[in-house]
Amino acid sequence: MQQKKFLFQAIGTILLIWLVVFSIRSWAGSKKITAVRLQQEIEEAAFTDWSEGAGSASEAKVREESLREIATLTNRLDFQEREKNREARASEKFFRLLSSQERNLFIELTVAESMNQFMQALDQMPPAERKRFVKRGLAEIEKGKTEEDMQRTKELGEDVMAKIAEEGMRAYFEKSSSDTKLDLAPLMESMNEVMQGLRGNRFGPPQ
Repeated sequence: MQQKKFLFQAIGTILLIWLVVFSIRSWAGSKKITAVRLQQEIEEAAFTDWSEGAGSASEAKVREESLREIATLTNRLDFQEREKNREARASEKFFRLLSSQERNLFIELTVAESMNQFMQALDQMPPAERKRFVKRGLAEIEKGKTEEDMQRTKELGEDVMAKIAEEGMRAYFEKSSSDTKLDLAPLMESMNEVMQGLRGNRFGPPQ
């Protein structure tokens, strides 16, 4: 039972990592938002580091307005632009500057939709493309890159991890098709091995 519970938690976290690493989202709109545009918005907002504590109420109000705009743009990135954004790590750097309250708000504004769109994007991929996606993920695991990403994500906080893992679990079981689950199986197995390797670092429940 404990192993099964951990496996379910691992699946949720896997989806989180794949969101961070690949940031998949399908968005059909009339105006394309690019990673460059998002990065410019983040730079113009010029957030100072509140990770150790928030500032004044007036500053918080201004930051919240900017945060909501950044969340909106983030939600409109398509697959290719999210890939570019992932490589630049602009959103990751931005997230690390937020206060605890701001992080919770950003997660609330983006995570549930992100997870749903994550699964929809995978479902909409042609089977061959989805298999290439899995192959690429396996290659990154083999190179050790995924473990590094997981460690960085862990540093964002256990409460953040728990919330996103919860949404990942929901999306995986409710939104993905049986074909997608089947295609993801090798990736899930490899990710679970990485997860178990990190358990010694208190990443998961003890054996």
